[in-house]
Amino acid sequence: MYENNLNSAYALEPLDGDYGVEDAALSVLVVLPNEISRWGITSMLHSLPQVRTVRGCTDFREALPLLEGHPFDIAIVSADGVEEFEQVAAVAANRDVQTLALLRDAGDEAVAQAATLVADGFLLDSVVDSKALEDALLRLRRGDLALPPSLARGLIMELRRRDQPCTGSFRLTPREQQTLTLLAEGLSNKQIGRRLGISIHGAKRHVANVLAKLNCSNRTLAVTYAIRDGLLSV
Repeated sequence: MYENNLNSAYALEPLDGDYGVEDAALSVLVVLPNEISRWGITSMLHSLPQVRTVRGCTDFREALPLLEGHPFDIAIVSADGVEEFEQVAAVAANRDVQTLALLRDAGDEAVAQAATLVADGFLLDSVVDSKALEDALLRLRRGDLALPPSLARGLIMELRRRDQPCTGSFRLTPREQQTLTLLAEGLSNKQIGRRLGISIHGAKRHVANVLAKLNCSNRTLAVTYAIRDGLLSV
């Protein structure tokens, strides 16, 4: 059953805690306009042993020079403003910084919004705590998709409400199929390039082609449709 497969693929199974030295030196940028949320998440990040440095700011204008001047690994960005989020995510992607979208909750409006965002993972502001942050950060760094199960279920329902063309009506090239498989594993463009033995620019091109052919705006939605239409097995 499609729903069972998707929930299994995105389930937050317990982490074993053995992550290597690179996971103990993460640099995180927090881009949240709400001061309470920004300080709360920043404080929780400071308490995590995997995090080396944390910087916080309120919007794209503050985030841009920080992203361009510091080697961040991950950016946690408010999803309240889609245009603002896309601006930050675009700059982050160009610098190979993974982006976590912070959604208010897993309600219908938030789920519909999540389906349009280009993000490497998602957090729910309504339930975020130190453990959820730690899980999300470490999943990104080990190549998994950071997606709360409650949001995964909502995305399935959103897909069922949408009238989308079947992705099986065309063919992916062998390279694009490999790229899709690696996207399903949650790999970044840099990681995809390494696995395929190509440059990061070549990886970005293959990812863009896959998203265009699947008629999807982000990686999460592309993987979801690919599983639904049998392009991937889980």
